Amino acid sequence: MTGDLNTAIPQKPKFSLWAIALTLFIAVLNIVVYFYQLNYAAPLDSQENNLLLFGANVYQLSLTGDWWRYPVSMVLHSGGMHLALNTLALFVIGIECERTYGKFRMLAIYLFSGIGAAFFSAYWQYSEAIKEAASRASMNAWNSLYLPDNTVYITVGIGASGAIMGLAAASVIDLLKRINHPNLSLEERNQLKRPLYNIIGMIALTLINGLQSGIDNAAHIGGAILGAVISGAFVLAPHATARAKLLSSGLIVLIAAALLTITLSQFSSLQDEDLNYERQFIYQEMTKELNQR
Repeated sequence: MTGDLNTAIPQKPKFSLWAIALTLFIAVLNIVVYFYQLNYAAPLDSQENNLLLFGANVYQLSLTGDWWRYPVSMVLHSGGMHLALNTLALFVIGIECERTYGKFRMLAIYLFSGIGAAFFSAYWQYSEAIKEAASRASMNAWNSLYLPDNTVYITVGIGASGAIMGLAAASVIDLLKRINHPNLSLEERNQLKRPLYNIIGMIALTLINGLQSGIDNAAHIGGAILGAVISGAFVLAPHATARAKLLSSGLIVLIAAALLTITLSQFSSLQDEDLNYERQFIYQEMTKELNQR
């Protein structure tokens, strides 16, 4: 037997609902919101417009004042299969994260990864739209971000996948820390490598699948990066005593919240003439459809 194994491989706790309370709460919240979408939040004929109305992440709106779309879009889903896959992934990853990091730190990872992923996605789409507009303008075919017939291209970003990718990255960070524990035997190290490879494989498959059209891979990438960063900070912070762990975790969350707030305030009110035109156009179209009902 090796010494201090409880530090490296905590004993498996007995099952209790409290042990998975946060994971269960997030899953139930997503399900409740989805059924609310279906029954009470669908006044328009188009599902896309209903999602826009309810709070989907669309860069033309999110980057011009609607910063609230970043957290709201995390609990929206496009259909039953989308919800089911995210819920399954949440349970597979979330239960272990909740046990490893605790509820407070897991919630921080989930929220910062999800909100940050939504912002990353919105800004990436905006950057791509600028590049495309510049390319077309150079060929004298386009002069702005919108089409000559005033049709606006929109990409609706919804779902918890960015936040879940953050939890997956956090699990990888934790497993790497545990595998490198000095008191671990070779056999115990090999036992930890299996879940590590499984999670890395899941992340890789998600990113590969995200190369398909219509999937918001920018959110997946952003969520994974942010999850790795904040969980890495948690792992490296002092945690010799419960007090030190609490204080360091609180400080990390405060710093992360400040950085996220500054970033969103800086980039969520862009004064871009074409972007603001598209914002007005989108809201006019939604208002027109609402008034016609």
